[in-house]
Amino acid sequence: MLTDKPYSTQNVLVVEDNVDDTDLLRIAANAAPEAVSFHIVQDGETALAYLKGEGQYADRRAHPLPDLVLLDITLPSMSGLDLLAWIRQHPDFSTLKVFVWTDSGDPAVLERALKAGANRFVPKSASFVRGGLAGLVRGISKAILNPAEKQTAPGKNS
Repeated sequence: MLTDKPYSTQNVLVVEDNVDDTDLLRIAANAAPEAVSFHIVQDGETALAYLKGEGQYADRRAHPLPDLVLLDITLPSMSGLDLLAWIRQHPDFSTLKVFVWTDSGDPAVLERALKAGANRFVPKSASFVRGGLAGLVRGISKAILNPAEKQTAPGKNS
């Protein structure tokens, strides 16, 4: 867990292999007033184990099911798009909100993510997120609370 904040019902599984990017999330989680807990894994295969509650992730108090997945597309071994496809095909997770967290501006990559079932794109650069790092956490918190989260066009943010 990335934050020392009190109990939170808003849990986000972050699938990201870049430590610098997860450090930004740590700063955001500690600076934002919203109570969002980030749980980080570094690759798609570990994310699958987390979602399935396998191995070290079997204790759901320590590793709660996420309300949202913040997913990097470019991951070692299993790609983010492959993980997204698994999530959308798995009955227990097919409606789980998935935000693709990317620094790719390639329209073809973003289109593939949309077709695979991404709900939204979030730019990795905090300068592109309204409100900076705190705005990123606020946007995630609002999206979790909004049951009608819809897909948005590439480049849109909260």
